[in-house]
Amino acid sequence: MKEIYEKMWKLAKPYYEKGRPMDIAHVEWMMKYALFVCEKEKIDDEILLPLVILHDMGYAGLPKDNPFNLDMRKTHMKAGAEIAEKILKQVSYPRDDSEKIIHYVSMHDNWALGDNEIYKKDKILGVFDDLEFIWLATPQGFPALMKILGFTEPEQMIEYIEQDDKPEKRPFATKTTKELFEKYLSDRKKELKK
Repeated sequence: MKEIYEKMWKLAKPYYEKGRPMDIAHVEWMMKYALFVCEKEKIDDEILLPLVILHDMGYAGLPKDNPFNLDMRKTHMKAGAEIAEKILKQVSYPRDDSEKIIHYVSMHDNWALGDNEIYKKDKILGVFDDLEFIWLATPQGFPALMKILGFTEPEQMIEYIEQDDKPEKRPFATKTTKELFEKYLSDRKKELKK
């Protein structure tokens, strides 16, 4: 990982430590796989990686409530954009890229507000959204989301993921992210059969 991203992560991590319990694992997983997808799909990481690193910092100052609450989503995006702006200035990130990243942080969960088109039109946002969704099926994300959603059985979480309208409303942006999702979901299903 580039040194500039490591600096960003060092500045962002204290915010995540004050946020939701799963946030650090979530962002670390996303950083790893964002780099993987960028390499496989020949995508420039200069917008995607900072977006991944900075996107959920806004939960730091919010009450520990259901993160699916729409007001909380709006608030965390606004607060996160303000923090992202500070961090990007601290690391002297290029202004044009910074403006785009801040904008993306300010609206990265807009799908929850019914705006799905932006993820289809912008490959960076599409890949970002794919990684957020794939997280649900990862070994760390699966139990974390089960807890938030109040599910007691893994089958409930599998059904929740399979019934999500993301693939229909915001199709996978790349072959790589689609394959990653299928692998992780298949692994969770295999675990149920053991």
